[in-house]
Amino acid sequence: MEHFNQYQYDDLVNRETDVYANAKYEIILRYLRGRTPLRILNAGCGSGDFSFLLAVAGHIIVGIDPAKEYIDLAKRRTPVELSGRCSFQVSSIEGFVSAEQFDCVIATDVLEHIKDDAVALKKLVQFVRADGDVIITVPALPVLFGYHDEQLRHFRRYTKKSLRRLVEQSGLLQLKKLRYFGFTLIPICWLYSRLWRKPYPVASSGKGIGVLLRKLILGAIMAYDRFVPMPLGTSLIFWGSKKII
Repeated sequence: MEHFNQYQYDDLVNRETDVYANAKYEIILRYLRGRTPLRILNAGCGSGDFSFLLAVAGHIIVGIDPAKEYIDLAKRRTPVELSGRCSFQVSSIEGFVSAEQFDCVIATDVLEHIKDDAVALKKLVQFVRADGDVIITVPALPVLFGYHDEQLRHFRRYTKKSLRRLVEQSGLLQLKKLRYFGFTLIPICWLYSRLWRKPYPVASSGKGIGVLLRKLILGAIMAYDRFVPMPLGTSLIFWGSKKII
């Protein structure tokens, strides 16, 4: 299977300045606040930007991704002061092996890339200690499935019901929180991905007053979305703990 995806790589290169992605990361960081240092597996770590944020917050991170190009990018971008807290290796979820369990496993926008997401979820949970945390984000609302999903080779988008069913069928996790994120972006995603079949404008990068204004406006919208869960959204965020059996 070919893991490298140029469309995704271009997105990862700009991830550091992606207001939407960073707003989701801030929600996850809030879930983990006051519990450092945690040993965290970041599955599907991509360019490593979220791993760096977790490390700055005081955690110890192991990042894995099946695409060597993404891991190379993460290694090149690792700040010297974080090199003792972040390590990266090329590995799929299925092929990853660890001698010890983690306090937390995080997979942001990963399960939608995997045909058998039930098997992948169970594998992820195996890496977490009893009562440890599992945090997952996935793209939401099948009605939004379009150009963006096709370019990223997604198998699906989720609803609260379908993600909850996936978690319940695993029989391994206790739900803490399940919320939508990105309510205000639904019309933009539908227009660009479904109707116009173009990349999302929020993923664009560059300089100039137009780009700056777009980022400021999106930042203000995302600030509201971070703290006020809505009944729908472009993403879903799941936070649970591994059941003690």
